[in-house]
Amino acid sequence: MRIRRVIDLSPTLYNGMPSWPTLSDLRFEAIKKAARDLYTINVITYMHMHIGAHVDTPLHSIPGGKSTDQYPLENYMGEGVVLDFTTKKPGDEITGEDLEHYSDIIKQGDVVMLCSDWSSRRGFNTDYLYKWPYLGSTGSNFLLDKRIKAVGTEAMSIAGWTDTVPAQGPVSKYSSVEIHNMLLDRDIIIVEGLSNLREVLDGKKTNRAFFVFAPLNFVGTEGGPCRAFALVAD
Repeated sequence: MRIRRVIDLSPTLYNGMPSWPTLSDLRFEAIKKAARDLYTINVITYMHMHIGAHVDTPLHSIPGGKSTDQYPLENYMGEGVVLDFTTKKPGDEITGEDLEHYSDIIKQGDVVMLCSDWSSRRGFNTDYLYKWPYLGSTGSNFLLDKRIKAVGTEAMSIAGWTDTVPAQGPVSKYSSVEIHNMLLDRDIIIVEGLSNLREVLDGKKTNRAFFVFAPLNFVGTEGGPCRAFALVAD
């Protein structure tokens, strides 16, 4: 495959960046600085496994499920397709009927990336924090029938917001655990918090690419941060 473009699908990580609203913010700091100490060292003082671009594996929502290190590296990459859902409004569900429009495009074993362009809304606002387009039950069943390898989203979760905070009650009618379990129980890796999927589309409704979303190889964790990118061929 001759590579025409490499597209970074990971957001930059910075102190206080938007994260899951009920969890603490990312925090890191320099404890050594080259101008004073001859070398620089930064220490992460707080980072949960679901900040920025990251993967979910079965242990995330299935007691006793597989952890991130129990999958071979090749499970975190593969050929696949980006699908255009940029017309979805805040809080909209991505249904099986929506995905049916792309039925002939999705192949068995594909990585399926759902482009809502939600990364362009990243920030401390209601749309990004709570009202992203989410995969519902019929959409999950459609992808299960297609026997895909992985599914990705620019939102903080593949499922809809179902928590309650002072600023926002539940948005989705489906349990987040239900949606995660449907996918993870079939060894479908979930990739969340992505950016720039619209660049992969390149003005089309769909576009194929080779995707890499390899997490750090922590032992016994339910997921992990990754540097995700797409290789787009001629």
